[in-house]
Amino acid sequence: MRLPNWCRLDRGGVRFYSAWNFQSSGLVKHGFSTRIGGESLTPFDTLNLGLTVEDDKYSVLRNRRAFALALGLDADRIVVPNQVHGKIVRLVTASDAGKGALDHADSIPDTDALITNTPNLTLSLHFADCGSVFLLDPVNKAIGLVHSGWKGTAAKIVTETIQAMVREFGSDPKKLLAAIGPSIGRCCYDVGEDVAMQLFKAFPHDERVISRFSTGKWSADLKMANLILLRNAGVEDSNIAISEHCTCCCPDEFFSYRRDGKTGRMGGWLSLC
Repeated sequence: MRLPNWCRLDRGGVRFYSAWNFQSSGLVKHGFSTRIGGESLTPFDTLNLGLTVEDDKYSVLRNRRAFALALGLDADRIVVPNQVHGKIVRLVTASDAGKGALDHADSIPDTDALITNTPNLTLSLHFADCGSVFLLDPVNKAIGLVHSGWKGTAAKIVTETIQAMVREFGSDPKKLLAAIGPSIGRCCYDVGEDVAMQLFKAFPHDERVISRFSTGKWSADLKMANLILLRNAGVEDSNIAISEHCTCCCPDEFFSYRRDGKTGRMGGWLSLC
């Protein structure tokens, strides 16, 4: 794998990160936002992109437009799901453009992963510690975007999404590009025994994913878990970019639910050119 896997960009006052392999493909526009470059007030300061966290709606919509402009995208054509920490994957098409863009009540129902082969349709998921996985089929020109917290990771939603891309687009996992975005790192992700047992069931006896400290606490690594799922699905290591950023460790750049509780949301946005 190449380092750095993700590079920082600043455009129009908006800061975001871009995965080198997606950027190099020339096939997509994408980014993972930071908290820098918007107008929301504390505790959502400043680039909150989530409409579900009690922030001023119109500030969020202006923030979304600023992020879209930085990426070269149309904020009116984003597709936003209602994320529920499940494993449902939905295919979206041109008729879904704008769903959840202006009002979360209009979002795609109860979904944590989106796939499409429609150009200029932006898959838009939002995060505040959970894992994000970007997928690109450069052969069949198709994309996928996954929200993968511990529940989705244990349910192997990344596997479900790749299988959906194989089914819908004829994707070959060995040719897929993948990027794991910023999320809470193992350094900060202590979990209870109930969560640990669910991850143990999904990744039996794999201490790369879940291990116990001498203090008796459990530590989980969502990035490693999703890397394992990508590898098991057939994605080549050379095609995977992994962000080294821990959202919880970086209060100046990222929102973190674990660290702050009431807070904003970063956006992972992805569109075919």
